[in-house]
This record gives sequence, structure tokens and C-alpha cells, in this order.
Amino acid sequence: MVVELRELSRGGWDGYLERLPGATPFHTRDWLECLEEARNARWIPLGIFQGGELVGLFPTFQVRKHGIRFWASPLAGWATSYLGPLCPPNVLKEALRAFLKLGRDQGADYAEVLFHPGVALEAFPQVALRRTYILPLDGGRDSVWKGLKRECRNRVRKALKEGVWVEEVKDPGFIDVYWEMAEQMYSGLRRLPPIPKDVFRWLWERLYPKGRLKLLAAEHLGRPVAAAFFLLYRDTAYFWDGVSKRETHPLAPNNLLHWTLIEQAVAEGFRRYDMLGANIPGVARFKATFGPHLVLYGSLSLPLTFKGRVEKDLRRWMPLVQRFRYTLRRSTPCS
Repeated sequence: MVVELRELSRGGWDGYLERLPGATPFHTRDWLECLEEARNARWIPLGIFQGGELVGLFPTFQVRKHGIRFWASPLAGWATSYLGPLCPPNVLKEALRAFLKLGRDQGADYAEVLFHPGVALEAFPQVALRRTYILPLDGGRDSVWKGLKRECRNRVRKALKEGVWVEEVKDPGFIDVYWEMAEQMYSGLRRLPPIPKDVFRWLWERLYPKGRLKLLAAEHLGRPVAAAFFLLYRDTAYFWDGVSKRETHPLAPNNLLHWTLIEQAVAEGFRRYDMLGANIPGVARFKATFGPHLVLYGSLSLPLTFKGRVEKDLRRWMPLVQRFRYTLRRSTPCS
């Protein structure tokens, strides 16, 4: 049967989402509308129809950036680890074809999709593989603790011995402190923080009251030395973003932050902890010490026009552009 994409009403989006397996916090209306506002993009709530019946969802964004028209689910750099289609496996290939055709019909130059773990990708030779770490929590706290590598357990103990203390932040005013730490951390990389400050505020306003956002902060001698945002959705807790002060790394605050989240997630009945990303070697090594499973997922990055092919070639220069933007911002005097 023919598979086609049609725009749905926003009001019914989360209701449709509840019926579908594989959904993540990134698929929710709250998240998608936050991206729309923060990234100056248009969210199109597309439904996947087979034979006239709604069988899935394909959240899609239209956005113009540097003269290139993107058709994305989502666009790279949006701090949205998963998105893409939610539908039965036998519909997936045709849904993706319909997505690309609709993008071309809309005049897009470039298409991007990030799939969620569990999507069968064998039928898509153009899909690049990415990695994440997922830690099962079913066995309970003691079982998870035994599964940590000795190095990780020792660093958790060290943080406690050094007087590091982790607590949940309930005041959105802490976002200012978090942002200052982010600026300091990324200055060492000659980059600006990748997530705009307003995104933290918008997500707090939308997700925190629903119990879907948690902010933990590690303190030492009365001052914050590390902090992290976590997402809570269905049976899974997700690490979303974190910051820390480089000079306090010997105190191991990040190990204690993650372990505290794990303890809380187990106590609250979550079954998995998705550490969101194992693609940067140093970060992946740190996450691996918690004993998680390595899980693959896919990304698609496909030019649709000549302008799109030029964009793909130019992306190799993006790290240099980011450093230039950082230098330019720092050298511009405040008015």
C-alpha cells in the first residue's frame, strides 16, 4: 500500500505519540516547539499514513541557514540526539522515501535525519552509524554498582571522601550559574557553548513542571563545581548536557553526578539510563566506566540539490568557523 506523509494538528501530537513504541523526549510537542522557537525554524508535525491509516509520526523542520534550505529531523547541532520517524519496520523504507520526496517538492537543498536506537538500518546504505551507551537499571542499585568498573567506583568514593556533595536544583535561577560554567568550559576549546541559554530556560518552563527534567549540581566547599541536565521519559532517564570546572576534575565530581542520577533513577522505577553519545573518544571512555551497553543508531545527511552538495563539502571547515566566531565575539568590545 502507498505510504504518504500528511501534516497533523499540533493539539493531537502527543496523543498520537503515546501509541508508538520507540518515542523519546525529543519527539514530544514540548521539545519540538522549543526547537522551533530557539532555532528560528518551522516544525511540521507530519503523520505517516499507509492506505489512509495513520501508522506513525515523522517530526520535520524547515529552516533556512546561510542560504541553504534544510529539511531536517532534526538539524545537526540542535542538541537533539534522536528524532526521525516512528513507525512499523515494514513502513520505514517507504516513509523515508516519502520524506525525501516531500523535501524536494518543498524546495529543500539538504536533508538530515537522526534515527532512534532500535531502528533497523540495513535497508539504508546511506545511513552513517553512531554510538550511544545505555545502562540497564532493572537489577537494582547494588547490581548496577557491581557493574561499574573499579576505576569508576573508586572515583565515586574519592568524590565523597573529598567532600563533594550532589543535590537536585529546584531554582531556575541556577541556570545563570550553569551558563557561566559552560562559557568557561568551552572557552578552553575556543568555542561558544553549543546550546543557547534561552533553551535551558524554555525547557525548564515546559518540562520541569511535568517531572521530565532534572538538574543536579555537585558542590565542593560551598561552590558548584559541576552540573548536569537529565531528561526523564517513559522508562528511560537520559543524560542531556553537563558542565564542570576543569580544575576540580581530580575531585571526580562528574562520576558522583552520574552515580547520583543512577541511584535516583533506580529508586524512581526507571529501567534504563541512556548516556546519549559515545562518539567522542574521551567522553566515550568516561561513560564506558559505568558498565553500559554500546548501542548503535543511525544518521542520514543527504544533499538534495547542487547547493546542498556544496554545503556538505563546506562542513569540514565548521570547526575552524566555530573558533573564528569565538575569537570575533571575544574581541568585540561590549557597548
